[in-house]
Formats: sequence, C-alpha cells, structure tokens
Amino acid sequence: MTTELSQEETDLLLRDLGIGVLALTNGSEAYSIPESFGYDGETLYFQFVHTPDSKKMALLETTETATFTVYDEQPTQSVLVQGPVEPIPEGNESKATTAIAENASIPTVNVYPDTTPDEFTIDYYRLRPTAITGRQFNVFTPAPADQ
Repeated sequence: MTTELSQEETDLLLRDLGIGVLALTNGSEAYSIPESFGYDGETLYFQFVHTPDSKKMALLETTETATFTVYDEQPTQSVLVQGPVEPIPEGNESKATTAIAENASIPTVNVYPDTTPDEFTIDYYRLRPTAITGRQFNVFTPAPADQ
C-alpha cells in the first residue's frame, strides 16, 4: 500500500536528502544522472561541473520538462519534482550557493579525475517545480490466518 506525502513531508525529504537522480531527454533518448542539489523550499538548485562535450549539458538544452527523483529506504519514500531546468544568470548565484551549502551531498568536486580543473566549467542551474509529488510505501503485513 502507498500513501501520498503531504507538502510538509515532501519539503522535509527534499531538505534532508542532498542527492537524487535528474532525468533529461532530447525527445528520443532519456538520460538519468545522479546529482547533488540544494532546496530552499521553492526551488531546486544544482552546481553542474562539466566539460565542453558534456552529454548532460547538451540534453539540458533539449529538455522542456525534467524530472528529479529523491528517495529514501527507511522509511521507503520518494519525491518526484518536475519542471524546467534553467541556468541562473551570472551574478545571481547567491541563493543557489546558500541552498547547496545547506543540504547538498557533494561526494567530490572533481567528477573528472583525468581532467585538470582548467578543462571543466562550473555552472549553477535551477529547477522551478511545476509539480511535486511524494509517496510512502508501507511494508506489507499479511493478515493473521483465521483460526
């Protein structure tokens, strides 16, 4: 049995979990990648580290509505966030950096170990939700056998 999470519960899960999976598309191919993120109660923020030939950055250009999924196993819950992903204009990154610092889970800054820092770029993006849904999956407990 599943139950729908309230807005407060989805907000809590988005604030507590600093990593999820971002799904992008070009209309014929889907591409999903793990991403750390920040959340300020309204918007998801990302710090994308990329090289010039990044598939992620190419698909950001063709994806009208992205889906971002966060989930936890104890208890089993998930939140889906849908909406456009857009670059944050230069000079306006402070909300993004604050949200990312507060709850992102960044395993490493250099996701390209064979690449020197001058070969990759860091850009800030945001996902403005058009839909947020959350579910909790309850453990199935069979009814006791009739005696």
